[in-house]
Amino acid sequence: MNRAGILCLTVCAISACKENTTAKSAPPPTNITSETVSTRALPTYLSLPGITTSVQEVDVEARVEGWLLQRHFQEGQFVTKGDLLYEIDSAPFDAQLLQAEASLESAHAEETYAKKEFDRNEPLLQSGAISKQNFDKLETQLAQAFAQVAQAEAGVALAELNVEYCAIHAPISGKIGSTSVNVGSLVGPAQQAKLANIVQISPMYVEFHPPANRLILIQSLMERGSLPMHISITENDSEGQASASGSVLTEHTATGSLVFVDNTIRATSSTFLARGEFVNELGVLPGQYADVRVQLQVIEEALMVPLKAVMQQPGSYYVWTISEDSTAVISPITVGAIQGNHQHVLTGLKEGDSVIVEGTSNLRSGTQVATTNNTIEEE
Repeated sequence: MNRAGILCLTVCAISACKENTTAKSAPPPTNITSETVSTRALPTYLSLPGITTSVQEVDVEARVEGWLLQRHFQEGQFVTKGDLLYEIDSAPFDAQLLQAEASLESAHAEETYAKKEFDRNEPLLQSGAISKQNFDKLETQLAQAFAQVAQAEAGVALAELNVEYCAIHAPISGKIGSTSVNVGSLVGPAQQAKLANIVQISPMYVEFHPPANRLILIQSLMERGSLPMHISITENDSEGQASASGSVLTEHTATGSLVFVDNTIRATSSTFLARGEFVNELGVLPGQYADVRVQLQVIEEALMVPLKAVMQQPGSYYVWTISEDSTAVISPITVGAIQGNHQHVLTGLKEGDSVIVEGTSNLRSGTQVATTNNTIEEE
């Protein structure tokens, strides 16, 4: 073999060695887990702290003065509108009623006599047997008799009211609090008027203060219909003992709707008063702190990706996506609300894109990837 052939074989051998070395040095694809971008209906919420208040709260008061004879309820119990709560000694008012009824009978008798006198003398006026002056007196006496009857009837009605006021009934249904007086006490408008307090338990209000920049949206949504509301109240079951775990906390929930928005903005806090109403099956009392979540609107076909796929860098967010040639690509995104374990993506992705959820720590742009498990993560 001549020198040229030997040289050619040597060059080919060297090239083959280089190719083998290059092939062996290429890194294997990075194993990752991906999820396909999907769309779903996304409710948006306004979450704020609130406090429960009663729809109705009424003070039970004595409207007449007298000695308290009986109390017909246990403090703290539920009472129904019309239930008898207290009895005041009615003996003085019974006597006043009898006196008023007697005055009415006397007034009726005076009326009957005045009417007879008027009827008897009316024909005599035509014949001139009685003077016009005397007949005018009879007419005046009859009018006075009518007025006395009306006055006596009013006296009877007032006396009957005073007797009725001696029995004090529940003005509303609700839970009655502690009584302010004991049996045997002198009660009345000039003595001890307030006897107890009743609060309506269900339905109940919850009041909270949204920021002013939400007012226009909330008002426009309320014009279309009621806004659903979720109320949660946390109860501590630790029996007053310190605990390093939140496992002793129990959350109670109820649902309702937003029913009222106030007509002013508080300048000091730039908030406004809003009030929701809910059926109080939990038996919550007024003044209870609660977490309120109002559903504002539903975004249809919202693009959702797992939270663990979303990366943050100064001033922006991004996700790793998989290109058609199975390489990792950085895709900048803008984000919206969070729902469970998923993030709403406003821009930067489209339905059907694959985002990398695991194995991102060693990725570089253009890295070859191999999907080991493609899942659609449920809430």
